[in-house]
Amino acid sequence: MTAAPRRGHGFRPDIEGLRAVAVLLVLAYHAGLPVPNGFLGVDVFFVISGFLITGILVRELGSTGTISWARFVGRRIRRLLPAAILVLVVTAAVAYLVVPGLRRREVGTDVAGAALYVVNWVLAHRAVDYLAADSTPSPVQHFWSLAVEEQFYVVWPLALIALAWSVRRLRRSPRAPSPAAVGGLLAAIAVPSFAYAVWLGAVDPSRAYFVTTTRAWELGVGAALAVWLHARADRDPGPATLPAPDAEPGADPAASPVAPTGARTTAAIGWVGLVAVLGSAFWLPPHAVTPGPWTLVPTLGTAAVLYAGWAGVPAGPVRVLGLAPMVRVGGLSYSIYLWHWPAVVLADWAADGLDPRVRVAVVAASLLPAWAGHRFLEAPVHHSRVLATRTRPVLVLGLALSLTGALAAVPLLRVQSPFRTAPVAGPVPAPESLGAGVLGAEPTSDPSRFAVDDWGWLTPDPQLAGKDRPAADVDHCQVDRLAREPVRCDFGDPAGARTVALVGDSKAMQWLPAVQVLASRHGWHVVTYGKSSCAFARGNAQQAGEPYEECDAWNARVMQRLRADPPDLLLTSSYATTAWDGRRPSRDALVDGLAARWSEVRDLGVPLAVLGDSPLSPDDLDVCTARHPHRLSLCSFDRAPAVEGSGLPVQRAAAAASGVELLDLTDWICPAQRCPVAIGHVTVHRAGDHLTATYVRTMAGVLGRALEAHLGEQAGLR
Repeated sequence: MTAAPRRGHGFRPDIEGLRAVAVLLVLAYHAGLPVPNGFLGVDVFFVISGFLITGILVRELGSTGTISWARFVGRRIRRLLPAAILVLVVTAAVAYLVVPGLRRREVGTDVAGAALYVVNWVLAHRAVDYLAADSTPSPVQHFWSLAVEEQFYVVWPLALIALAWSVRRLRRSPRAPSPAAVGGLLAAIAVPSFAYAVWLGAVDPSRAYFVTTTRAWELGVGAALAVWLHARADRDPGPATLPAPDAEPGADPAASPVAPTGARTTAAIGWVGLVAVLGSAFWLPPHAVTPGPWTLVPTLGTAAVLYAGWAGVPAGPVRVLGLAPMVRVGGLSYSIYLWHWPAVVLADWAADGLDPRVRVAVVAASLLPAWAGHRFLEAPVHHSRVLATRTRPVLVLGLALSLTGALAAVPLLRVQSPFRTAPVAGPVPAPESLGAGVLGAEPTSDPSRFAVDDWGWLTPDPQLAGKDRPAADVDHCQVDRLAREPVRCDFGDPAGARTVALVGDSKAMQWLPAVQVLASRHGWHVVTYGKSSCAFARGNAQQAGEPYEECDAWNARVMQRLRADPPDLLLTSSYATTAWDGRRPSRDALVDGLAARWSEVRDLGVPLAVLGDSPLSPDDLDVCTARHPHRLSLCSFDRAPAVEGSGLPVQRAAAAASGVELLDLTDWICPAQRCPVAIGHVTVHRAGDHLTATYVRTMAGVLGRALEAHLGEQAGLR
């Protein structure tokens, strides 16, 4: 049965149904169902929100000549904040119980950011932080879209108020700004936002996904429709009434039936829009970036559905969207959206992984707290007549609720690690007797040196090993994936008679601490050229199955610098396993590219040492060590697949093809059939498949002996 439009109240059942479509797409996507672009439901929400809220704002602007920002914010507080803060408090409490170790601190940061509606910027920073590659999805990650909306609705009403003030000053009249003026202001926000989304989506899609500046145009699509329809309703008023500023969430800013002659066309526009929304959720080009040009499909489709509903054509999408079940789901959509994602993420942490069927069941089960939260908190507060007339107490309530949400994060932020980083008594032993130093000149396989369940103390703390990075990372010497121009950094003795160059990706830069130790002993001047995910190789690199042109350009420019100023020794390493052969990623293409580059370096007369890639390590070792701080052997991992999954096999093939000798130091990193998480009181691995800087520092002697054996006097160690 289709819910009949309540014209007297401006209620739009099709809007509630469209909300249902949006939230069901998101739920299906997060449940792991075959809806590959279900995340576009968020874009549908943006357009709906822009349409409804802007309609309310322009109505108030037209009737009073200005907007009460305080009342507007008060309405948003009553509508959104109580339910959101409840979810954040519950999420923080459950996360404290089920999220292991110091991962809880990251959750705490996100909870605080969500409570203050800035979490999208927190996530954007994390998305572009190469060293945060081990980050798992946050249980409040979905709050990013709510943060975008609320940031927009802090700025948008203030911009309209400023416009109204300017119009009054210029016209010396109390008349409200014209729809054209409002549209011009909106275009000044939305058009640059869309252009920025297209640009940033092409160069940095991870950041583009979260930031407000790339999403404002989507709210602007709905806002523009509301302004246009409001102007049309003023020119040709129909029998429909406009909603009050405190209208139902599914209330239309203006509604007017069209003439029968245009009804079929309008209905067709609505159906095409709905097909665009649903179709884009199931298919977009493989390399479409969101937000970007392809996001126009669901956003303009949403606008088309909204327009058809405004026109009041009964043959439009309202026939489906206005069905009672769709309207009910749409009415619960905000609460459903809030509860479903924390349920999935926290259940995944609690169970240490979810079976696909269990994941669907968890999403379904989240509907219960969503219904209860809506029934007993969200709806009563939103529709409270007492609060509706008391703006100042509501603003105070909003501040108190936001602070409550932020305070809920404090226990998570104050979590302590179960590990000590120094002996209980006495000083920390000398570096030579720690880490790789305990294995000896020929690495021992004696398990008592590394297969230890409880070391008593470890450095760095396994929970914080990701922060134990080489100076090339800390000093931003390693350029990101988008950079084409190399950055040179200098270490060691600036006046050293011997210059050693360390060149390659982050797996090359991880050796810098050992090189620095050797530099201090032998008076080396060390220069680095590093680029994320970019092997020092000829040919065409690839990343994520696509040509990696930035890496190719970087390689060419590094070689120009090396030709202009050849070092006395060049060290390199890499993780890469394939390169681009013109059609697809290819192992053979990388073998040829590495061999060609190494031969090119030798032809310059520069001694070359290729450091074998370290074994591939799991990204969740901090999770395992948090769960088993006194049984660390449970966190060891098999050597054979770790070596096979690294860049070492390709390096071996390239070394054989070029005649370059490879320095394989695997036995000092993984001295047995299972790779330990710690050796000689030193944590070996950090997240992102790297060695800790501290452990590499203990390998300085190992590296020095290998260089001397390989290069003799050319190593500069005598």
